Amino acid sequence: MVVNGCVKVAISNQNKSFERELDMLVVKKITDFIPQKTLEINSDFSNFVELADSNFNVPGKIDLLLGANIFYELLKPERIKIKDSQLLLVNSVFGYIVTGNLDSINETKVHCGLIRDEDLNKNLEKFWKVEKVAEPIVKNKERLICEEHYANTHFRTKEGKYVVSMPLKKEPSCLGNSKDIALKRLGSLWNRLARDENYLNLYREFLRDYERLGYMKEVTNETEPEITYYATHHGIYHPEKSTTKLRVVFNCSSLTGNGISLNDIQYNGGVIQEDLYAQMLRFRIYTYAFTADIKMMYRTILINPKQRNLQRIVWWESEHESPKIYELSTVTYGTVSAPYLAQRTLTQLSMDEEANFPIASSVLRNNLYMDDVLCGAATLEEAIVFRQQLKGILKSAGMELHKLCANHEKLSPDPEQNYNFATLTETKTLGVSWKPNLDYFLIKVKVCLDSSYTKRDVLSTIAKIFDPVGLMAPVISKAKIFLQRLWRSKLEWNDLLAAEEYREWQQFLVSLENINNIEIPRRILVAFPEVIEIHGFADASERCYGVAVYCKSKNLKSETLVRLITSKSRVAPIKSLTIPRLELCAAGLLAKLVKRIVAALQLETAELYLWSDSMIVLAWLRKEPMDLKTFVQNSCQDTRTLS
Repeated sequence: MVVNGCVKVAISNQNKSFERELDMLVVKKITDFIPQKTLEINSDFSNFVELADSNFNVPGKIDLLLGANIFYELLKPERIKIKDSQLLLVNSVFGYIVTGNLDSINETKVHCGLIRDEDLNKNLEKFWKVEKVAEPIVKNKERLICEEHYANTHFRTKEGKYVVSMPLKKEPSCLGNSKDIALKRLGSLWNRLARDENYLNLYREFLRDYERLGYMKEVTNETEPEITYYATHHGIYHPEKSTTKLRVVFNCSSLTGNGISLNDIQYNGGVIQEDLYAQMLRFRIYTYAFTADIKMMYRTILINPKQRNLQRIVWWESEHESPKIYELSTVTYGTVSAPYLAQRTLTQLSMDEEANFPIASSVLRNNLYMDDVLCGAATLEEAIVFRQQLKGILKSAGMELHKLCANHEKLSPDPEQNYNFATLTETKTLGVSWKPNLDYFLIKVKVCLDSSYTKRDVLSTIAKIFDPVGLMAPVISKAKIFLQRLWRSKLEWNDLLAAEEYREWQQFLVSLENINNIEIPRRILVAFPEVIEIHGFADASERCYGVAVYCKSKNLKSETLVRLITSKSRVAPIKSLTIPRLELCAAGLLAKLVKRIVAALQLETAELYLWSDSMIVLAWLRKEPMDLKTFVQNSCQDTRTLS
């Protein structure tokens, strides 16, 4: 199903007693005519009720498909059972709808469904984020609004915990009825839970723990506040995990009766922390390094009691019980502002406790990615102080540092434990982990060979490549070049690869096994360096261009170390360019990447050397801009500005 656009549509019944404005996707065709053939109906229902569709038994085109978010709002409670048949009339805002079964007829069954590639989209988005050279974080208007809101509304409890408020764009009075929808979704959820006793027990246990630990509290007041929002919830099940096999996720994007959700009226706050690429580059300069994460970070930050009526859920321990109402007490995963509130709280903690924990305050500002710490120092003694201060500053806010991994036994209880640079739910084709006892990055490959592949399969595999350090550009380039070939061939997403393309892709997947467990040293600097040089190389071919950046360091003992810092590649545009122009594109990418590296590593005193073997590019860069053609002129200007 190809989506051609999104439009706002106003729907109503004939007497205008029901009107709604909905966001609808535009497609060429929803489904075939329904029903497929004229149905023989013995009764004339129109004599005693007004039907929503008086020609329901005659094949007709489907012009509109409404989702579950509004379906139950259309229904009314009246039901009429037709005598001596399996038909049922259900009242709705449009009139009575005929449903049920007819006597068996010789008819082909039609199944209408929608496939949503959310996982593929998320993986692809993450892949392109890693691939591009990130720009510096800029404070936009929304970020400034959220900053002012946080500064004016946060406070700490006497135990030191932070209490924050969700930044709202609109007054929550604009929200519609969400309780009825939450109750209906709970009923649907129980249909799933009732079929799997193990799943049900895990779900119960998770929410019992949530209540026991104070993350949610039962609402005993029978008076419903004027303004509330009830989030729906569902389970994320990972049976392969040894610890938490099921996690309950709260959906604050669930629409209320008027089509507005809690997330619709929140600011997301934007990005505060530097991206993973910058954090991992910096992680490579330390002699002694350790990683850790903040245990259940969101749940250690409280939501202002005045807003907890917007974080309600319904739940029952048994389907024979009446549903109970709970309010979530902490920053909730599922609200769009949660990442901002958590990151901003850690920044606030670093400011509030800087006098007591000066080193740890700097770490919280500069060495955090989400709830992960990537930190280190030049000496073991300094690293131990870093770790101790981090534990202290987090404890002052009711937080805990755990899952320590380090390259020295005095820093970590288990130096054999590996650290994976990815979320726990992520499935990677190619990924990177850190083996601290050897102090190497390990390249991990996970591929599935098959007897056939579609264009969608190829894209899905490429999207799962996770190379946040930029160590595997040659491998990724080959995959991107292959994908571009498929694009040129005009293959549809679900078309099978031709024999030649199949063999080439299969060979590529098999070859990935050869890079499994490649070991790349984490550290790029010699101990106590006196001289640091950054050398960047740019090159191009007809099909792609790429850059590689190395660090050369030397200390007073004349010990010298040369290590690859990072690399990037780009596929040549479909509209062909000459080799010199591609070489110029590579030079521009190199200048942009080196500027990013120097800022991330905070090596402003390092000597920079940018290399190209293209005499034409070097000549262009020396020429006056007015002597060059527009494309070359613009590219040269960008490269000169960056370098």
